[in-house]
Amino acid sequence: MSTTEVIVVGAGLAGLVAARDLVRAGVAVTVLEARDRVGGRTLSTTLDGQTIDLGGQWIGDKHARLRRLASELGVESFAQHSRGKKVLARTDGTLTTFSGFLPKIGLLGLVDLGLAIMKLERLARKVSLEDPRATPNAGALDAQTVADWLERRVRTRAARDMLGIATQMIFAAEPRDLSLLFFLLYARSSDGLQRLAEIEHGAQERRFTTGAQSICHRLAEPLGTRVRLEHAVRAIEQRASGAIVHTSHGPLQTRRVILALPPAMLQKIDFTPSLPAERARLHAGMPMGSVIKCIASYDRPFWREAGYSGEAISTTGAVRATFDDCSPSGDHAALVAFVVGDPAKQLSRVPEAERRQQILGELARLHGAEARTPTAYLDKDWLAEEWSGGCYVGLMPPGLAQSASALRAPCGRIHFAGTETAIHHLGYLEGAIESGERAACEIVAVRSTTAEARTEPV
Repeated sequence: MSTTEVIVVGAGLAGLVAARDLVRAGVAVTVLEARDRVGGRTLSTTLDGQTIDLGGQWIGDKHARLRRLASELGVESFAQHSRGKKVLARTDGTLTTFSGFLPKIGLLGLVDLGLAIMKLERLARKVSLEDPRATPNAGALDAQTVADWLERRVRTRAARDMLGIATQMIFAAEPRDLSLLFFLLYARSSDGLQRLAEIEHGAQERRFTTGAQSICHRLAEPLGTRVRLEHAVRAIEQRASGAIVHTSHGPLQTRRVILALPPAMLQKIDFTPSLPAERARLHAGMPMGSVIKCIASYDRPFWREAGYSGEAISTTGAVRATFDDCSPSGDHAALVAFVVGDPAKQLSRVPEAERRQQILGELARLHGAEARTPTAYLDKDWLAEEWSGGCYVGLMPPGLAQSASALRAPCGRIHFAGTETAIHHLGYLEGAIESGERAACEIVAVRSTTAEARTEPV
């Protein structure tokens, strides 16, 4: 049976960062990945000969770890285009334009929206990042959904609609499906709700010239044959001095394991002995977000020429938001559209050709007739991805968020990484890096205080 000191399961950003740090510390590592590629929830490809991102793509102004890593790896970034008018599609079908952060929804609606955001920001600042159950009134916050709070605390339909769209876009889920405590924890981990929704000085500030997946490619390159693709992990047996990891290519023996996977994917693994009940409940109760990401290329950026930014938000139809997705030089013109939450679940069951026509029809509704006839089109249905089960992140319905810190707690010889386990920037590439660094540090710390490095696992 093949033996290695540490096995990392998952070759996304978290797993690859953990593996890199362990190798630097002199630890023998093997990385197992079920897919035929590295990158996890990042996925870069080409459309009309230009690099596009079908998975995670943005770097925010506070994402210091991601910025350092990209610099170290030689991956350049550029500012997300946001100059020009934005489009708001109202429930009654009318279109209006606006600039700045808040849309034009009438004076009463704007006042109501501003007050609601202030209330949510104030609640978020009280959340304990390290242990959400220590948050004041944690039980009451965790017992209600975001939809419950909006219905009780937001007076106008227009303001509720705007906060509903923000929730759908940030989480790829419906407000009724999210614990309010989880919503607040997520916002607190990224320094506030408004930062999550903004481009400039926000979480969507910049993009990577060679695509976000190129960071994973460059992390994996020096690891070489330590990375084994198409090695799905089926079971893990923990023993007194080691563990056996059963894969689709047979068993491997190791001292310790890092699981760098979304909680929902851990349900695919049989554990002996069983994991603690609280941990198992999190795995079973944290579904992934629902998103279909769609990119349409054009022969020119007609929206920019007309003075628009490419941003649109809609309270109706399948598409909830669009952004400019042009290349850094602007020679590749493109729009990216997001179908999230319930509409994504519905469109996931629609044939691809029909789905394309529906999306292009909505782009035309938001951006004019020229948007209906792209030079190329591509979308990615993350709900159909076997080894993700959705995107962007694992979600917590009511009753789970108080246990969020348990996602980071090692279970015997098993350690956990992945953006869901992050303290800061939960759900983002930045959080994935933090989690990979933490998991590697846990193992190095144990290794330095025990004889593990000098003995064989059994």
